[in-house]
Amino acid sequence: MTAPLRSTLRIAIAGAGMAGMATALSLAQKGFELVDIYETASNLGFVGAGIQVAPNLSRVLQSLGVWHNIKDDAVEVKETSIRGTSVSTLSEMA
Repeated sequence: MTAPLRSTLRIAIAGAGMAGMATALSLAQKGFELVDIYETASNLGFVGAGIQVAPNLSRVLQSLGVWHNIKDDAVEVKETSIRGTSVSTLSEMA
């Protein structure tokens, strides 16, 4: 893609979650200047929940140059459990 297009193409990203923010960062690193992120939440911040970062996501974060900013806060999960009995499958919802 030519440099002029990178400075004139408007890109809209729906959602400021991990995927939206990673997409915006990646586009910015590639030289795209007009990237807008739209989010319905009134503010961004911690909600008291953890984020599971699978190995392939950690590789993406490394390639974007941001893994070093968060790796010290990461913990390795050794065990987990899912509680509750109400689990719907797609076939039950249809």
